[in-house]
Amino acid sequence: MSGEESGESGAAVDPAADVATATDAAVRFVLVAAVADNRVIGRDGDMPWHLPEDLKHFKRTTTGHPVVMGRTTYESIARQLGGPLPDRHSVVLTTRDLDLPEGAEAVDSVDSAVAAAEAAAAEMGVETVYVVGGATVYEQFLDRAAGLILTELDAAHEGDTRFPERDREEWVETARDDRDGFSFVTYERRERGDPAAAGGAECDPEESDD
Repeated sequence: MSGEESGESGAAVDPAADVATATDAAVRFVLVAAVADNRVIGRDGDMPWHLPEDLKHFKRTTTGHPVVMGRTTYESIARQLGGPLPDRHSVVLTTRDLDLPEGAEAVDSVDSAVAAAEAAAAEMGVETVYVVGGATVYEQFLDRAAGLILTELDAAHEGDTRFPERDREEWVETARDDRDGFSFVTYERRERGDPAAAGGAECDPEESDD
């Protein structure tokens, strides 16, 4: 993911079986991430680059919306900012018992995360929930996602956390803003049953605390 401070990307940890599946719900789930050319998104619980433009882009995109993340990602954000992301409602997917401040809540399953995010979206008067990492949380929500907002870096980076592989036939690029060394790219999922997406592979992720 991209963040307002470096370190908003978490490393994958212990998984458990719980997978989000696509629905026709009014609330849209959109994955937001900064991704190197080799799919790296993190290293040692941090981001292996610092792009101020990307941090501003992340803030503009997600402010005023619910955001779903794993525990490691949340803790990295809290260390940087002294608490949850401001002007957003953080839904933290974790199997641990966390005591979170106002503006954040902990849930222990993907279904609970979806329900909490949808409730927060209704309360905030918005129809989009952003999924902001880490790697396994991206994987869990990829099949549910209606869109992807990616900061695509031109170069490869060393790292221990990667954005999940996706069937590119299932996605259509709808916007691109090329910058020096990276691009802001938006993808929308093709309609289910679209012949262009036929034969695409479905991911089979597991739940974790990242």
